[in-house]
Amino acid sequence: MLNKLNSFYIFIFVLFTSLLLINNRYFKGSSSFLGVTYAKEYKITSEKDAIIIDAYVVPGQTVQLGDLLLELESPELTLEIEKLRKEIGLMNSEKQEKEKLLESELQLFQSEKKIIQGDIDSDIQLLEKEMNLNRSLTEEILEGKTNNISNDSLSVFQLEINSIRQKGLLKLEAIDIQILDKKQDHQFDQSQIQARIDLAEQELEWKLQEKDNLNKYATFSGVIENVYVKQGEHIEAFSSLVSINPVHPSSVVGYLVGKKERDKTLGEEVIVRSLEHPGIEIKGRIIGFGSIVAVPEVLQKSTTVKAFGLEVFIEISEENNFPVGEKIIVK
Repeated sequence: MLNKLNSFYIFIFVLFTSLLLINNRYFKGSSSFLGVTYAKEYKITSEKDAIIIDAYVVPGQTVQLGDLLLELESPELTLEIEKLRKEIGLMNSEKQEKEKLLESELQLFQSEKKIIQGDIDSDIQLLEKEMNLNRSLTEEILEGKTNNISNDSLSVFQLEINSIRQKGLLKLEAIDIQILDKKQDHQFDQSQIQARIDLAEQELEWKLQEKDNLNKYATFSGVIENVYVKQGEHIEAFSSLVSINPVHPSSVVGYLVGKKERDKTLGEEVIVRSLEHPGIEIKGRIIGFGSIVAVPEVLQKSTTVKAFGLEVFIEISEENNFPVGEKIIVK
């Protein structure tokens, strides 16, 4: 009988010690409380009116970063891109035509210069022949006499030749000025056209980038929650296309129930630990407090009497091993 009594007391002591250890580990102090992990739902929308070309995901499907979710097309955007391409093509053609026109005009100027130079040379040659003929005749007539008259005659011819050369040079210089003006005007016109081309090409680049952005890709690894569109559907701008949840939670909502001391503060670091798998834990940070609400069913101890608690919002890194909706304890 005594042995049985001793065994009973030993059992009570072990049970009390175990309960004390559990309380110290999970519920030490009034600051420990329960909660549930959550993941923020991300909705992907369209920036423009578009047509759904194809959908590559279904609800419940796991996707990885960079996976193509939806392929979209905007007829309006496609038309704008084609219009810009044609405008750029026409402006480039205009540049080429103006370049050819300048070459033709420069060739005409060069031909005109050659004609003027030819006229100058012909006139001078003619005068030189007259001068030589006059010299020969004068020498015959004035053979053995003074040649003053011959020298005066030659001076007149030389002055006339110099005059022809001077006038010719002035005509050639005038054409060179016209060539320079034509080149400057051409350069200005080409720069204006090129400026319009550069603007159109920049706009085209934006439009092409906008077209690429119509297709929707996964920006993180997650699970498709809903697909709101179907192939061939015409959707309006800012319509919801797909909702996706991260694989792991990014936040925790805890509940301070009953007489627990509400000594938590904003920004305070806490330990978030799995209730069913104590080895899984992560550091978190309190980012806000809500109102007193009914504790979620998963945390209710009784189905007949509902418990209420103060919401505590905790931010955790998405790099964790918790599943979404897991019961946790916050310390």
